[in-house]
Amino acid sequence: MMFTIVLIFSLLVVGVFLVAYGSAAKNRWGINLDQVSCPHCNRLFPIVRKPNSLRQILWGGWTCSGCGTEIDKWGRELASRVGVQQEGSMRR
Repeated sequence: MMFTIVLIFSLLVVGVFLVAYGSAAKNRWGINLDQVSCPHCNRLFPIVRKPNSLRQILWGGWTCSGCGTEIDKWGRELASRVGVQQEGSMRR
């Protein structure tokens, strides 16, 4: 019984630490309460999201309806989209 309580408490402490550190470091474990805009067209995203992918369901983020850019919950463009744009500019 005591072991179970200690285990649950330890998991809660680790979870709180991950969220606190993630919010400070702006990584996937953090919580962003600020409103975010697209880095390309400056369109504001709604507070209530409609995720378009499994990544967005799990870790947050949006796909801009104006320019199609996929961003994370902190407003940074995702690397997959940057790679596609760089490849496209190299082919021209």
